[in-house]
Amino acid sequence: MKCILAAVLIAALATSATAFTIPTTPITKSSTSSTTQLNDAINRREPAGPPYAGPASKPILDSVKFPRDMNRLDMKELEQLAHELRWEVIEAVSKTGGHFSSSLGVIELTVALHYVFDMPEDDIIWDVAHQCYPHKMLTGRRDRFPTLRQLNGMSGFCKRKESEYDSFGAGHSSTSISAAQGMSIGKSLLNKRKNNCIAVIGDGAITGGMAYEAMNNAGYLSSRMIVVLNDNGQVSLPTGTQTAGGVRPASQLSAYTSNLLVSKPFQDFRDFAKGLNRLFPENVQDVNKRLDEYARGLVTGGTIFEELGFFYVGPIDGHDLENMVPILEKLRDSDSSKPVLLHIKTNKGYGYPPALAASDRMHGVAKFDIGTGVQVKGKVAAPSFTSIMANAMIDAATEHREIVGITAAMPGGTGMDIFGRRFPKRTFDVGIAEQHAVTFAAGMACEGLKPFCCIYSTFMQRGYDQVVHDVAIQNLPVRMILDRAGVVGNDGPTHHGCYDLAYLGCIPNLTIMSPSDEMELRNMIMTCADFDDGPTVLRYPRGVGYGPEKLQELFGYELENGEIPSKGTPIEIGKGRLIRLPGGVRALSEEPAANGSTDSKLGAGSRGKKKEDRVAILTFGTRLSEALIAADEVEEMDPDLAVTVADARFMKPLDVDLIRELAEDNGIIITVEEGSIGGFGDHVLHFLSLDGALDKGDLKFRPMVLPDSYFEAATQYEQYEMAGLNSHHIRGTVLRLAKKIEVPVLSD
Repeated sequence: MKCILAAVLIAALATSATAFTIPTTPITKSSTSSTTQLNDAINRREPAGPPYAGPASKPILDSVKFPRDMNRLDMKELEQLAHELRWEVIEAVSKTGGHFSSSLGVIELTVALHYVFDMPEDDIIWDVAHQCYPHKMLTGRRDRFPTLRQLNGMSGFCKRKESEYDSFGAGHSSTSISAAQGMSIGKSLLNKRKNNCIAVIGDGAITGGMAYEAMNNAGYLSSRMIVVLNDNGQVSLPTGTQTAGGVRPASQLSAYTSNLLVSKPFQDFRDFAKGLNRLFPENVQDVNKRLDEYARGLVTGGTIFEELGFFYVGPIDGHDLENMVPILEKLRDSDSSKPVLLHIKTNKGYGYPPALAASDRMHGVAKFDIGTGVQVKGKVAAPSFTSIMANAMIDAATEHREIVGITAAMPGGTGMDIFGRRFPKRTFDVGIAEQHAVTFAAGMACEGLKPFCCIYSTFMQRGYDQVVHDVAIQNLPVRMILDRAGVVGNDGPTHHGCYDLAYLGCIPNLTIMSPSDEMELRNMIMTCADFDDGPTVLRYPRGVGYGPEKLQELFGYELENGEIPSKGTPIEIGKGRLIRLPGGVRALSEEPAANGSTDSKLGAGSRGKKKEDRVAILTFGTRLSEALIAADEVEEMDPDLAVTVADARFMKPLDVDLIRELAEDNGIIITVEEGSIGGFGDHVLHFLSLDGALDKGDLKFRPMVLPDSYFEAATQYEQYEMAGLNSHHIRGTVLRLAKKIEVPVLSD
């Protein structure tokens, strides 16, 4: 009798409280980990090579224009569709470049989701949407892939205005669960016939705090939704960077999910308990169900997802269609309102060995050779600003042992992978957690460290309150290094760094600077390292330096032996510099003759006799090169105009002495920046107004900024063309203000 009672108690403590039975294939663990076993199973299906090549034809994919065309396919045909779709992605991206391996990792999942669910009535939300290419191919956009991430072409991310099948726009991470919950509640309140909302989120994106805010609320409200956790062990870009946490994925959650419910004894125990429970009367089963959560906590400690109110399923092989499809069908057909988390294990880059072998899994690629995976990259005349920043940080950290580097899952994009190779114990990857990164840096600063918090400009938006509340108000010397400031090219509007000058410029205590070239970038890194009196912001664009030849010819640098100094030197806070006087950049170093002329190629003697013909272009950032080109062109075109060009260097504090000098000597001031309305130009105009420089009416002022609109994917040059910030736009602004050309009057 005691044995029977014990068996009843075991069943009561171990039975799962669910509204559906899920036909999962359990992943077991004995001497090897579940992840290893799963990856071994996945890798057995890899193609032979090199050279690698796809199928000569794709008959099933050719027959699928929209998801409804998949309804007639059987399982064997679905698997063939996945094979053809994978190679279609490989072939398409090899011709255009783009985000690559994320899509390869979700081919089977994409096929399964579109086979089981009914878009666009059902909603599938792809977090970040790096992985949306197969989704786009199955939803009527396969023929648009030659235009991927190009001007007037197809976006590399999901966009609601592009297709009714893109349920929610994306580009930044950790938003999908919130959006899916909102859609689920919307469908419920509007009594829509179907309520299937699926959020697909990776183990990188789920490190973002917003994902947990959403899960906490979804469990509390019992929102009907499915969260698919795509667990591929690739948290950062790239994963494997040397940091204080080692080379493993920068997330304890990733390690946690890799080991969820994988113990063979526990799986067998639960299966046994479930089977035994079916023999009990219904009222006993109800008691067992109420005790289920206690049972899971007793045996395994429960899962974080179950504690948040989700029903947890998995982990399962995300490349096994035969297993995934019936599971998704069970979830679809369930009447339960409880949110579900389906945990799948995948390989990023699956099906293409060159991607699996690459340190970054070929996350983002240029055009490449399919047979080998070798990317086609043009020669670069100079290092990237990112690498220059990282190496300058290494120089500074060699002198200052207090310097540490912080990245939010973007070590490759911010240069922290370079810094980490030199100082692994002083490099910290916090995952996709910009809020945490900023306050983490603030705490370090409290203890006397010199933290460099290296985050893309567009992603710093996510840590805004922390910049104000935790850094600026306390005046803590956190160095905020904003990569990708300005327009970024093919990634489009979600990744442009257009707004940092506006949203940071209004915060007291911040020192904000921007380099015009690679030498200035090195100098400003050293400046940040030495400055301990408050927080600093250093922003710079995506792109490469100019190289020594252009620095000498265009900027007027005098380089010893024609070489760029290997190390920067600190500059005075709030001090700008004159770059060009009338006559050219060489005029700064020449002694003028009695008539005021110089030996510069353009001459200055007869120029600017009237104040209205004297123009000052004041730049902030790397538009300085375009301003110098424009100045030369203006003086070549008109012998009366005299153009001075200055580099502000700092937006906060402004170099008010330099600005006053420009206002007194010139009848026209034009500011140029790579930022939105509300940035550098507005700060200069505000100062001029308060200083009374505009009161006499003899000074014209024009700010040149990024227009109040979003720029879709294109090259950076095309985007600056659309923004009106290239040299010929600056030249045109000068000539119009100087009344040297007529401005067309728009008719009614």
